[in-house]
Amino acid sequence: MKKLIWVLLILGIMQSNSNILNAEEDYQLDLEKIVVTASKLEQIYKKVPNNISIISTKDIEDSDSVEIVELLDMLPSVNIIEYGSYGATKSVHTRGAVSTQVLTLVNGRPINTPRDGQTDHNQIPLSNIERIEVMRGPAATMYGANAVGGVINIITKTGKEKMETKFTQKAGTFRTSYSAISNGYKFNNFDYFLNQDYLTSQGHRDNAYYRSSNTNLDLGYKLNDDNRISLFSGYNQSSVGSPGTTDSFDPDDRTISKKKFFDLTWNGKILKEQDILLKLYHNSDRLEFIETFDPRDESVHTTKEYGSDIQFSQLWFDVWRTTFGGNYKLNYINSSSTAKHDYNSKALYVESETDLFNENAVFKIGARWDDYSNFGDRISPSASLSTWFFDKIKLHGLVARSFRVPTFNDLYWPSTAFEEGNPNLEPEKATSYETGVGIYLFKSLKLDSTYFSTKFRDLIEWQPVRTNFWQPLNVGRAKVSGLETELEYVMSKNLKINFNHTLLSAKDIATDNRLIFRPRNLFKCNLNYKPISRFKIEVSSRYKSGRFTDAQNTKALSPYYAMDLGFAYELTKNCEFTLKGTNILNKQYQEQEGYPMPGTAIMSGVEISF
Repeated sequence: MKKLIWVLLILGIMQSNSNILNAEEDYQLDLEKIVVTASKLEQIYKKVPNNISIISTKDIEDSDSVEIVELLDMLPSVNIIEYGSYGATKSVHTRGAVSTQVLTLVNGRPINTPRDGQTDHNQIPLSNIERIEVMRGPAATMYGANAVGGVINIITKTGKEKMETKFTQKAGTFRTSYSAISNGYKFNNFDYFLNQDYLTSQGHRDNAYYRSSNTNLDLGYKLNDDNRISLFSGYNQSSVGSPGTTDSFDPDDRTISKKKFFDLTWNGKILKEQDILLKLYHNSDRLEFIETFDPRDESVHTTKEYGSDIQFSQLWFDVWRTTFGGNYKLNYINSSSTAKHDYNSKALYVESETDLFNENAVFKIGARWDDYSNFGDRISPSASLSTWFFDKIKLHGLVARSFRVPTFNDLYWPSTAFEEGNPNLEPEKATSYETGVGIYLFKSLKLDSTYFSTKFRDLIEWQPVRTNFWQPLNVGRAKVSGLETELEYVMSKNLKINFNHTLLSAKDIATDNRLIFRPRNLFKCNLNYKPISRFKIEVSSRYKSGRFTDAQNTKALSPYYAMDLGFAYELTKNCEFTLKGTNILNKQYQEQEGYPMPGTAIMSGVEISF
């Protein structure tokens, strides 16, 4: 396999001289991409001081992936903790921050459940995704709680002027089957995009089955050239087996989940150089956990969120932009375990951005006030700066404060013989710094290196308060720092390689022990090659060093190296055949103690568009 990678690299270098102009044009498009996550506004990527990775439509199509986490797993500083194959829990960590400290959005709508702070990425079908923007680092000034380690913003598709229908059918190892169909169109001022997907798999272990169905509809109406109203709604239903650890197998446990949402948004302006955002949304999540069927032992948890956002932004004299915003959210849970509880939050924020002193430099400063009915208020200030030299070198830096609020489970988990929630918990607090340099050469080579550091206070940790009785307490103090390096080289219009490495130090300040599940080294490499116009190859590999699984640092997971290989061949202009192998070296490894990952798996299928 290593020989294959070297062959592809050599072929790409041989082609790079003859195709350098095309490579430059392709790479220039990367710098000019439009992103929205940093300020909830459309901005040119080159002008954004934050560290943002963009997974484009082409990246999604080239990967031939089925789940979002497969794409996120190749990004810098992203560490995926998995419990198994399709449908199993997959937590996304960034820069040493755990998944509850990473905010996930769909078109700006938060989807982390307040029940446990987690995100079910399987509820978002890839067939409905236009692009994914991943902003690493704190973002509490714009987004409030839980954006400590970063923000993942998933932007969905809308109808285009040419009607397009796509049908995908794939099948593979572990009796896995994936089907997706979508249709979108724009006529006059109205547009729509409708998609449906279905994924089923028996899994690589007994009682590790998975069945999931997603339906999404986006309706849009363009009032004029500057104003658009959209209504986005969807429904997800899934059933997944929970086999437990290899030492404590459970043949009966399973989870049934039902999620639905709606998102009503107005994006527009009244005067020139204005941007106005109004959003109303609702998330509903019903989770049924079944322990046994006879007699039936079941717990039911229904979580609901009602939210509203308003933001006004004005550009003054082409050099200074001021943004004002506010939001209100009500969180509610009705659980057979934790009973009925609710709390609300409101927030106001302001952010100013200017390039007054140097058109190649952007300085941004802002602050946010959040007020929670059960936690009191918090202030989250931030400041960032980026500047370009010779249009080739970018220096960037950031300092910010952020926080994470306790979940309903942290606060109200019922008292048993072994554990109990703590309604007196306070939010976690964090202070972050980062600085970095990006080098862009020949419009085809990018090298970016960023140092980051975050100090956490009042970390929420479940620990024994007396013999064999656990409760969450605000006792944790930790420091997470590291260096993330990314190299991207567009060797030709047919070959691109991305390599990234994260060196991480994550320690408990009181004990000097390493925090659990944080690898010291994380290497990733992704190569896309198109030897002929109809045929493309993708090779992805990753190395993760050992990780401790207990706070005392006495138990650890072994390091591992894994590789995926995918092929796609365009049978006709409207029909493509795909074949992908994951973990093709058949490595035996674990991301969570007692939950072995699957060996080599194969998935193949066709995609038809018309």
